[in-house]
Amino acid sequence: MLMSYVHFLFTGLMSVSILFSAVASATDSFNILMYHHVSSETPRATSLTKQEFHDHLKFLQHNNYHVLPLRQALDAVQQGHALPDQAVVITFDDAMISIYNNAFPLLKQFKYPFTVFVNTDPVDQGRKYAMNWDMLRELTRHRGSLGNHSKDHGYLVRKPSYNEKWLTTTLANIDYAQQRLETEAGPQPKWLAYPFGEYNLTLQQALKKRGYIAFGQQSGGVGPHSDWQALPRFAVTGNYATLESLAVKLASKPLPVHYNQLGDPVLRPDQQQDNPPLLRVNLAQPLHDTSRKRLNCFIMGQTYLPQWQDELHFIVQPNRPLPAGRTRYNCTAPIWGQDNYFWFSHQWLNYQPKPSAN
Repeated sequence: MLMSYVHFLFTGLMSVSILFSAVASATDSFNILMYHHVSSETPRATSLTKQEFHDHLKFLQHNNYHVLPLRQALDAVQQGHALPDQAVVITFDDAMISIYNNAFPLLKQFKYPFTVFVNTDPVDQGRKYAMNWDMLRELTRHRGSLGNHSKDHGYLVRKPSYNEKWLTTTLANIDYAQQRLETEAGPQPKWLAYPFGEYNLTLQQALKKRGYIAFGQQSGGVGPHSDWQALPRFAVTGNYATLESLAVKLASKPLPVHYNQLGDPVLRPDQQQDNPPLLRVNLAQPLHDTSRKRLNCFIMGQTYLPQWQDELHFIVQPNRPLPAGRTRYNCTAPIWGQDNYFWFSHQWLNYQPKPSAN
């Protein structure tokens, strides 16, 4: 699905040479790249090879991208400071051993900062597929930083009830992982990458009260109007590991949406009458007429034109129900006067419990 509109974006507006050029000297947004495995022996959907990862880093270097530490990039946006144009952050989920064996030597070679989100149980249990604490501490001595990916990488919101017990248990899971990170590697920022990119509004609000910044797996950039408990990241593995796909994503800017007004992203079993869900989007500022008229949304392999309510509000809804699991509404529009795109993504979780064995 994503490849169809990545191909559309890439071939429909810009050439590779245009993509490689900078359009300004400073910006108020940045993009985050999300990796998992760096190996040819792990599931392709969440992997890229060592050579592909090297090519990504070479691409960033040759095209003058500014690879920033996550903390620096977040602080700049939150404090209203300008970022260098073409600012990008590199992140990894799951603390896989292939990150240490294959990605880490290259990151040191290119002198690029990066962040690894750690689910702590596999590290504590000495699982062969995960790094150990000595390795993780070594990363932090070479421009690496660590973030929280929960204790056990379990589903946080695929639960029969969102009651007080659920919230207490879920927050205890997250806080335990934070405590393990700090015990083993010293004080750490409260950064949480949601396992599978799944969250709900109740969890977001609880994390905000506890001082966490949280990251999803929907696409898009981080800017002044972002939701700090649901920051997007671009997946760049599997079918999306090509340099063409990488170039399109890196050149994009976040659509100026009030992201914290998107509502709850979980469709519960008792809400199936609302499937497919209607997404209401409120812009923080109007788009140029050309951008507004060329805004398209891509859902389950089909293209949908949004219905504009006025110059700041549009709605979009597919014509068929969402399947169980995760589905993304991805919307893009060319930026007037530039050779790149606005990009916006919203991930839904259609939670369908497995039937009881009884």
